[in-house]
Amino acid sequence: MRSVEVVPRNGPRPPIRLRPAPQYDPPFDDELSPEVWAPVHQLAFDWSARERPTSLPAAEGTRSSVVAGASGDAKLAVRRFVGTCVEVLNGYRPPAHLRRLALPVEAAGVVAQAVAGARRVAELRRTVRPGARRAGPVGVLRLRLCEPRPGAVEATVLLVTGERTWAMALRLELHQQAWAATVLRLI
Repeated sequence: MRSVEVVPRNGPRPPIRLRPAPQYDPPFDDELSPEVWAPVHQLAFDWSARERPTSLPAAEGTRSSVVAGASGDAKLAVRRFVGTCVEVLNGYRPPAHLRRLALPVEAAGVVAQAVAGARRVAELRRTVRPGARRAGPVGVLRLRLCEPRPGAVEATVLLVTGERTWAMALRLELHQQAWAATVLRLI
């Protein structure tokens, strides 16, 4: 193994020593052969024989049950949409910002609900009853999600501002690889 010493021309800096890489470098990740751990007496699962049904068949006269919860993408989309709604209600964003997060056919209704909610929050802040707390920013107390079918998620949100508690219901659907709001209701 040979090393090279580099001395700078203009000054009393210490020399820099360049050394070649040793021949026993570990292989890169793409050069590794896959290591399969399979003991001799281990039974293998046959996953192809058992396919899980996507939903249980409903008996006549009964309604199929909906499992609470949602996929990771749906949860992220709902949190993003709720965060934008809260910013609109607090006056940090214009209600028109919800238009790009809504389905074009339903965008006017979604924006109208956001405008009505923002007006209601502004009115609460203007009128302060004697002895009552001043209405602060709108905050999220609870968020519940349900995915009734793949590609559609419904959520209920419990909002609070000052001493007032509100509810918000919404539905997002997956259209062309993007989640879009189809319903927004402030109660």
